[in-house]
Amino acid sequence: MTTAQPKRRTQEERKAESERQIIKAAIRIFARQGYLRTTLNEVGEEAGYTGGLISHRFGSKAGLLKAVIASIGSRFLTDQIGKSLQTETAEEAICNYIAIYLKEVTVREGHLRALYVIMGEALGDTEDIQRDVAAFNKNARKWMADIIDRGVQNKEFSNSIDSGAAAVLILGMLRGVVMQYLFDHKAFNAKKIIPLVQRSAIAGLK
Repeated sequence: MTTAQPKRRTQEERKAESERQIIKAAIRIFARQGYLRTTLNEVGEEAGYTGGLISHRFGSKAGLLKAVIASIGSRFLTDQIGKSLQTETAEEAICNYIAIYLKEVTVREGHLRALYVIMGEALGDTEDIQRDVAAFNKNARKWMADIIDRGVQNKEFSNSIDSGAAAVLILGMLRGVVMQYLFDHKAFNAKKIIPLVQRSAIAGLK
């Protein structure tokens, strides 16, 4: 009886896998030392590829950064948050968003730490980083603003609410909490903090 040979991966599959491994390696390094101090060769060594291959795959270090931010955003907003927003009420959707956001840091700290380090670096004179982070933030605010608009239309929230301003406030609150966790894990008790943030966010929308 012959043993079935494992199916050989196509070139596209190998390419997709190498890109995933490179992005994962970049996230690990960015979390440790930031984007500005990192070279493509360092990412290549971490991932088991050459810096030249990374340049070929992503075009440049800036291209790799864009892919990293897109990967983190897609995984969180689309994969994690997306399904949780399919609720009967906007209030439930916002509470789900908050719970998932604050639990994510305890499950995938490396991803969020990398993102927050990059956002910190974007405050400097770094136009490429600023542009990518600004686009990421704009998308995150839109997700939240859309939920708030739904709540206003359904008369769950006050019709005097500006959804854009409220989205800035709620995301600012979430990020402030995550920042404290990243600096001091002992300051973070998810079971106590999540209900407080949920109540604060909803009360401000009523």
